[in-house]
Amino acid sequence: MKKIIALFVLLFAFTFNANAQDKSKATELAKQDTQELAQYLGLQGEVLTDLQTVFKEKHDVLLTEGISEDRKVIVSNFVETKLSSLLNQGDFDKLKADKALYKKLTRN
Repeated sequence: MKKIIALFVLLFAFTFNANAQDKSKATELAKQDTQELAQYLGLQGEVLTDLQTVFKEKHDVLLTEGISEDRKVIVSNFVETKLSSLLNQGDFDKLKADKALYKKLTRN
């Protein structure tokens, strides 16, 4: 009986640790995306916090194992919509003009 309990404790500890690493990775990727966009557009202030939240949500979903292509498209559309609402029209148009950066931020 003690072995079974010990096995469950180890299993839960390992699962918890793996989930914590995924969240940490999502946060780090979100920071990188936010910094890259901020440097490209020269952004400052509260909008950076909002952008980092959007990118963290994106990476949280994309790092999920077994995610379907449909779900990836939904996340991509979500990020596009949020970017268009958080950025002014000039900045959003400038971002869309850089197709490589736009694709990286919305699709990857």
